[in-house]
Amino acid sequence: MSSATAIAAVSILLAGSSLPAFSQTTPAPASPGASEQVPVVRMVEQEPTLRLEVRRIPVDVVVLDKQGKPVKGLTAADFEIKEGNVPQQIRSFDVTDGSKDSYNPPKVPTLPANTFVNIPDTPERGPLYILYFDMLNMDQDDQMSFHNELLKFVDNAQPGTRMMLILNTDRMHILQGFTTDHDLIKQALLGNGPGPHIPQVFIYGGVYGKLDARAALGNLNWIAEYMSGIPGRKNLLWFSSEFPIPVGPSLVGSNQMSGGGAPNNPSAGGGGPQTLDFSSLLADIMKSTYSNMMKTQMALYPIDVAGVTGNLGKDGIMDMIAESTGGRAYYSNNFTHELIDKAVVHGESYYTLTYAPEKDFNGDARHIGVKLAGNHSDWKIAYRTVYYAVPDNDDSIDKLHKKDVVQQRFLKAKAEDTLYANMEHGAPMVHDLLFSAHLTAVGSLHIATDKEMASLEDSPAFFRTRKPNKQLKPLPPVRLQKYRIDYGVIDPELRRIESVPGTAPTIEFAVSAFNKEGATLNCVLNQGTPAGAGTTTDANGKKQGPVFRAEQELEVPENATYIRVAVRDMTTNRTGTLEATLPLKPEKQIAQKN
Repeated sequence: MSSATAIAAVSILLAGSSLPAFSQTTPAPASPGASEQVPVVRMVEQEPTLRLEVRRIPVDVVVLDKQGKPVKGLTAADFEIKEGNVPQQIRSFDVTDGSKDSYNPPKVPTLPANTFVNIPDTPERGPLYILYFDMLNMDQDDQMSFHNELLKFVDNAQPGTRMMLILNTDRMHILQGFTTDHDLIKQALLGNGPGPHIPQVFIYGGVYGKLDARAALGNLNWIAEYMSGIPGRKNLLWFSSEFPIPVGPSLVGSNQMSGGGAPNNPSAGGGGPQTLDFSSLLADIMKSTYSNMMKTQMALYPIDVAGVTGNLGKDGIMDMIAESTGGRAYYSNNFTHELIDKAVVHGESYYTLTYAPEKDFNGDARHIGVKLAGNHSDWKIAYRTVYYAVPDNDDSIDKLHKKDVVQQRFLKAKAEDTLYANMEHGAPMVHDLLFSAHLTAVGSLHIATDKEMASLEDSPAFFRTRKPNKQLKPLPPVRLQKYRIDYGVIDPELRRIESVPGTAPTIEFAVSAFNKEGATLNCVLNQGTPAGAGTTTDANGKKQGPVFRAEQELEVPENATYIRVAVRDMTTNRTGTLEATLPLKPEKQIAQKN
């Protein structure tokens, strides 16, 4: 199995919630309790609403003083930005202070079994951090030693830091989605999590594309595509012994293009400087990767797990990779957990500027320059210095993923509607709109009917390429379990809209089920408007505010590991999401209705 095949397979696995393959169920609203009158939501089947955004170039700028601490209090007037030699007008300006909490969750009482809320247990802070464990490009000795170093970092990570864990071995695996519960990251590293397990040692690097520049770029592009549609900066901490990617059309990189195995030139794998022209061999994947990293605000932090090597050539390559994307490289330290700590601190506070270039997007390399107004020679700044102006159109997607129909459909839908990004397995919890969801198993496992199997055919876990003039055989039946989701949507703004005569908010409910590898097994999307009036009360009779209730059902193959749900106010696009792990805790099972 080649590296390219592995990447494509993973792209299919993570394209799950992109497909509008929603079931035809339209559940009836839940009945309110006898002691309360609760607004319900009348549900109808609904296809996704499409949304477009104007092209702007985001530039995250890290500003550090001579002590290496973030410089605070700057405004847009303190920055000058150019693309090429052309000054650019700053269209928007934002500040992220990672030393402060970005979201302070309300206190949540003890919840009944299998009831979940999209409220984290601890305050959130800073940007998103992707822990990319590139075991494929690590020496075997480094794999084992770094595993312990990563555990040390996780044990002492700053509370509230949102992290996810991705592993690269025979293919890309999401071991743990974004979470502030660092114990979940630790359990994934120890092999105790619900997702794929991490091997003690991966010895087949040469077979699956070690030192393969195309595979390395493809993996970074896959991460950038996965993160697209999720707002804000993402710091990708790339843990490896080798970093075989170029940073431009004619820059330094490994000369190992494909097939794995030892590099042709012994100095290439060791990081020796080599100026090579990759423009013809890797043009498409290189342009897409750097373009997508720009669009999704992803900065690379290459971290050498090999310790003190004295390899100045490799260190120089790492610096170039980091600087081109607005990150920083870390090396020459046998205590890798200390390097990870430094990388986290470096990328936690930054200024975000955007500008709108007048030049058409024609795929060429664009160079960005940022300067601070005034005399600040002792300050250091880090920002993305280069991107490729790949046009945002279907042709670009089709060309890069010409053999991957599912990924084509996924990326096109994701570019139009934010719901797709929020419904991916492992995506960050969203709490712009708060809700609760109680999950219940309905009836027992049963063999899927032919009609039920036909409805699963477009889901990524079951998708098959259709050959011209050849009819596909029916899928073999699988065992299904029905789940019911009872929603409680708590939002004063929805109540305000609903109380105005002649108006009613439209609420969207989505649910997807995934297997342990993150492949979507089934999904459903419904839309409804509130009907009824009233408020709920607590045990002491105190009003709790408006709660809209709805009920949804989904048939799920028995190998499901995760269920993700979302609620969206279609008027404002405010969204809430959460993800639960199966199996559910034991409770009284609901009988199947005939």
